[in-house]
Amino acid sequence: MAKRKQNRSYPRRSRGRSGSTSIIVSAIMAVAATAWYVWGDDVGIPFPTEGSVVASAPTAPSNPSSPSAPEASPAPAGPSASASAGDVLAGTASVIDADTLDIGKQRIRLVGVDAPESGQKCLDKDQKLVRCGTISANALDQWINRNPVSCNIEGKDRYQRNLGKCFVRDESVQDWLVRNGYAVAYRSYSTEFVEAEVAARNAKAGMWAGEFVMPWDWRKGKRLEVEIGMN
Repeated sequence: MAKRKQNRSYPRRSRGRSGSTSIIVSAIMAVAATAWYVWGDDVGIPFPTEGSVVASAPTAPSNPSSPSAPEASPAPAGPSASASAGDVLAGTASVIDADTLDIGKQRIRLVGVDAPESGQKCLDKDQKLVRCGTISANALDQWINRNPVSCNIEGKDRYQRNLGKCFVRDESVQDWLVRNGYAVAYRSYSTEFVEAEVAARNAKAGMWAGEFVMPWDWRKGKRLEVEIGMN
Protein backbone atom coordinates (compact mmCIF):
# COMPACT_ATOMS: atom_id res chain seq x y z
CA MET A 1 0.00 0.00 0.00
CA ALA A 2 1.54 3.29 -1.11
CA LYS A 3 2.32 5.82 1.58
CA ARG A 4 0.66 9.24 1.31
CA LYS A 5 3.02 12.12 0.83
CA GLN A 6 2.81 14.69 3.53
CA ASN A 7 3.15 18.44 2.88
CA ARG A 8 6.14 19.69 4.79
CA SER A 9 6.05 23.10 6.45
CA TYR A 10 8.81 24.98 8.09
CA PRO A 11 7.12 26.90 10.90
CA ARG A 12 10.28 27.47 12.87
CA ARG A 13 12.18 28.98 9.90
CA SER A 14 9.24 31.19 8.96
CA ARG A 15 8.86 32.46 12.49
CA GLY A 16 12.58 33.08 12.56
CA ARG A 17 12.47 35.36 9.48
CA SER A 18 9.46 37.25 10.81
CA GLY A 19 11.16 37.77 14.10
CA SER A 20 14.36 39.02 12.45
CA THR A 21 12.42 41.48 10.29
CA SER A 22 10.61 42.84 13.32
CA ILE A 23 13.87 43.28 15.19
CA ILE A 24 15.47 45.12 12.25
CA VAL A 25 12.46 47.43 11.77
CA SER A 26 12.37 48.19 15.49
CA ALA A 27 16.07 48.96 15.49
CA ILE A 28 15.74 51.33 12.51
CA MET A 29 12.85 53.13 14.14
CA ALA A 30 14.77 53.47 17.37
CA VAL A 31 17.81 54.91 15.56
CA ALA A 32 15.63 57.30 13.58
CA ALA A 33 13.84 58.44 16.72
CA THR A 34 17.11 58.96 18.52
CA ALA A 35 18.60 60.90 15.59
CA TRP A 36 15.52 63.10 15.32
CA TYR A 37 15.56 63.76 19.02
CA VAL A 38 19.25 64.69 19.05
CA TRP A 39 19.43 66.64 15.79
CA GLY A 40 15.96 68.09 16.01
CA ASP A 41 16.58 69.37 19.49
CA ASP A 42 19.91 70.83 18.40
CA VAL A 43 18.30 73.05 15.73
CA GLY A 44 15.18 73.78 17.66
CA ILE A 45 12.85 71.54 15.66
CA PRO A 46 10.22 69.82 17.87
CA PHE A 47 9.92 66.07 17.83
CA PRO A 48 6.79 65.25 15.83
CA THR A 49 4.06 63.46 17.74
CA GLU A 50 0.97 61.88 16.36
CA GLY A 51 -1.13 64.43 14.52
CA SER A 52 1.52 67.20 14.69
CA VAL A 53 3.03 69.03 11.71
CA VAL A 54 6.59 70.31 11.48
CA ALA A 55 6.36 73.89 10.25
CA SER A 56 8.85 75.17 7.71
CA ALA A 57 11.14 78.03 8.66
CA PRO A 58 9.30 81.38 8.39
CA THR A 59 10.25 83.57 5.44
CA ALA A 60 11.70 86.99 6.12
CA PRO A 61 9.02 89.70 6.01
CA SER A 62 9.18 92.10 3.11
CA ASN A 63 10.63 95.48 3.93
CA PRO A 64 8.76 98.29 2.14
CA SER A 65 11.47 100.76 3.09
CA SER A 66 14.22 98.81 1.36
CA PRO A 67 16.67 101.11 -0.49
CA SER A 68 16.16 99.04 -3.64
CA ALA A 69 12.57 100.20 -3.91
CA PRO A 70 12.34 103.30 -6.15
CA GLU A 71 9.76 104.94 -3.92
CA ALA A 72 12.14 104.66 -0.98
CA SER A 73 14.90 106.65 -2.70
CA PRO A 74 15.48 110.08 -1.16
CA ALA A 75 14.11 113.01 -3.13
CA PRO A 76 16.80 114.95 -4.99
CA ALA A 77 17.93 118.15 -3.35
CA GLY A 78 17.06 121.47 -4.90
CA PRO A 79 14.15 122.36 -7.20
CA SER A 80 11.89 119.73 -8.66
CA ALA A 81 12.74 118.21 -12.02
CA SER A 82 9.62 119.59 -13.72
CA ALA A 83 9.43 123.35 -13.23
CA SER A 84 6.69 125.01 -15.23
CA ALA A 85 5.32 128.47 -15.97
CA GLY A 86 4.44 130.29 -12.77
CA ASP A 87 7.00 128.48 -10.63
CA VAL A 88 9.73 130.35 -8.77
CA LEU A 89 13.17 128.77 -8.62
CA ALA A 90 15.48 130.15 -5.98
CA GLY A 91 18.88 129.28 -4.59
CA THR A 92 22.59 129.45 -5.29
CA ALA A 93 23.21 129.75 -9.02
CA SER A 94 26.01 128.48 -11.23
CA VAL A 95 26.80 130.64 -14.27
CA ILE A 96 26.94 128.52 -17.44
CA ASP A 97 27.32 131.57 -19.66
CA ALA A 98 26.09 135.13 -19.34
CA ASP A 99 22.51 134.26 -20.28
CA THR A 100 22.22 130.78 -18.76
CA LEU A 101 22.15 129.75 -15.09
CA ASP A 102 21.80 126.51 -13.18
CA ILE A 103 19.94 126.43 -9.87
CA GLY A 104 20.13 122.98 -8.39
CA LYS A 105 19.18 120.58 -11.17
CA GLN A 106 17.37 123.25 -13.19
CA ARG A 107 18.79 125.11 -16.18
CA ILE A 108 17.41 128.58 -16.75
CA ARG A 109 17.72 130.60 -19.94
CA LEU A 110 17.44 134.32 -19.14
CA VAL A 111 14.50 135.45 -21.21
CA GLY A 112 14.69 138.65 -23.30
CA VAL A 113 18.49 138.91 -23.55
CA ASP A 114 21.27 137.35 -25.62
CA ALA A 115 24.88 137.21 -24.46
CA PRO A 116 28.01 136.38 -26.47
CA GLU A 117 28.87 132.69 -26.64
CA SER A 118 31.75 131.27 -24.61
CA GLY A 119 33.96 130.94 -27.70
CA GLN A 120 32.99 134.28 -29.19
CA LYS A 121 35.62 137.00 -29.66
CA CYS A 122 35.12 140.74 -29.74
CA LEU A 123 37.35 143.77 -30.21
CA ASP A 124 37.84 145.75 -27.02
CA LYS A 125 38.40 149.50 -26.78
CA ASP A 126 42.07 149.00 -27.67
CA GLN A 127 41.10 146.99 -30.78
CA LYS A 128 42.42 143.77 -29.29
CA LEU A 129 40.60 140.48 -29.74
CA VAL A 130 39.20 139.25 -26.43
CA ARG A 131 36.88 136.40 -25.46
CA CYS A 132 33.89 138.56 -24.74
CA GLY A 133 31.69 135.54 -23.93
CA THR A 134 34.02 134.49 -21.12
CA ILE A 135 34.36 138.08 -19.91
CA SER A 136 30.57 138.46 -19.71
CA ALA A 137 30.11 135.16 -17.84
CA ASN A 138 32.85 136.01 -15.34
CA ALA A 139 31.41 139.49 -14.77
CA LEU A 140 27.97 138.01 -14.03
CA ASP A 141 29.44 135.45 -11.65
CA GLN A 142 31.32 138.14 -9.74
CA TRP A 143 28.25 140.37 -9.58
CA ILE A 144 26.05 137.58 -8.20
CA ASN A 145 28.82 136.82 -5.69
CA ARG A 146 27.10 133.66 -4.33
CA ASN A 147 24.02 135.64 -3.35
CA PRO A 148 20.67 133.82 -3.69
CA VAL A 149 19.11 134.05 -7.14
CA SER A 150 15.34 133.99 -7.64
CA CYS A 151 13.84 133.24 -11.06
CA ASN A 152 10.23 133.56 -12.17
CA ILE A 153 9.64 130.82 -14.74
CA GLU A 154 7.65 131.77 -17.83
CA GLY A 155 7.88 128.55 -19.84
CA LYS A 156 10.43 126.47 -21.73
CA ASP A 157 12.45 126.92 -24.89
CA ARG A 158 12.90 124.35 -27.67
CA TYR A 159 15.77 122.77 -25.73
CA GLN A 160 13.47 122.30 -22.72
CA ARG A 161 15.36 124.85 -20.68
CA ASN A 162 13.35 126.99 -18.29
CA LEU A 163 12.76 130.52 -19.52
CA GLY A 164 12.88 132.93 -16.63
CA LYS A 165 13.37 136.44 -15.34
CA CYS A 166 15.90 136.36 -12.55
CA PHE A 167 16.76 138.66 -9.67
CA VAL A 168 19.66 139.12 -7.27
CA ARG A 169 19.34 141.46 -4.28
CA ASP A 170 15.98 142.49 -5.81
CA GLU A 171 17.74 143.70 -8.97
CA SER A 172 16.99 142.29 -12.44
CA VAL A 173 19.81 140.10 -13.73
CA GLN A 174 18.78 140.77 -17.34
CA ASP A 175 18.69 144.54 -16.93
CA TRP A 176 22.11 144.53 -15.25
CA LEU A 177 23.65 142.44 -18.04
CA VAL A 178 22.32 144.61 -20.86
CA ARG A 179 22.87 147.95 -19.12
CA ASN A 180 26.53 147.07 -18.51
CA GLY A 181 27.15 145.84 -22.06
CA TYR A 182 27.53 142.14 -21.23
CA ALA A 183 24.45 141.15 -23.24
CA VAL A 184 22.03 142.73 -25.72
CA ALA A 185 18.27 142.93 -25.89
CA TYR A 186 16.91 139.86 -27.69
CA ARG A 187 14.37 141.78 -29.76
CA SER A 188 13.07 138.66 -31.52
CA TYR A 189 11.54 137.60 -28.21
CA SER A 190 11.18 140.75 -26.11
CA THR A 191 11.63 144.51 -26.23
CA GLU A 192 11.71 144.87 -22.45
CA PHE A 193 15.45 145.54 -22.30
CA VAL A 194 15.86 147.75 -25.38
CA GLU A 195 16.04 150.87 -23.22
CA ALA A 196 18.86 149.33 -21.16
CA GLU A 197 20.71 148.47 -24.39
CA VAL A 198 20.43 152.04 -25.66
CA ALA A 199 21.86 153.29 -22.38
CA ALA A 200 24.80 150.84 -22.62
CA ARG A 201 25.51 151.82 -26.23
CA ASN A 202 25.52 155.52 -25.39
CA ALA A 203 27.84 154.90 -22.44
CA LYS A 204 30.08 152.60 -24.50
CA ALA A 205 29.76 150.04 -21.74
CA GLY A 206 31.15 146.53 -22.06
CA MET A 207 31.05 145.22 -25.63
CA TRP A 208 29.90 148.62 -26.92
CA ALA A 209 33.37 150.03 -26.21
CA GLY A 210 34.71 148.11 -29.20
CA GLU A 211 33.26 145.95 -31.97
CA PHE A 212 31.31 142.71 -31.85
CA VAL A 213 28.98 140.51 -33.83
CA MET A 214 25.47 140.09 -32.47
CA PRO A 215 25.32 136.70 -30.71
CA TRP A 216 22.51 135.35 -32.93
CA ASP A 217 24.57 136.21 -36.04
CA TRP A 218 27.73 134.69 -34.53
CA ARG A 219 25.88 131.41 -34.00
CA LYS A 220 25.05 131.45 -37.70
CA GLY A 221 28.73 131.72 -38.59
CA LYS A 222 29.28 135.47 -38.95
CA ARG A 223 32.66 136.75 -37.70
CA LEU A 224 34.52 140.02 -37.34
CA GLU A 225 36.59 140.98 -40.38
CA VAL A 226 39.77 140.85 -38.33
CA GLU A 227 38.96 137.24 -37.38
CA ILE A 228 38.37 136.28 -40.99
CA GLY A 229 41.73 137.77 -41.96
CA MET A 230 43.48 135.69 -39.28
CA ASN A 231 42.17 132.37 -40.65
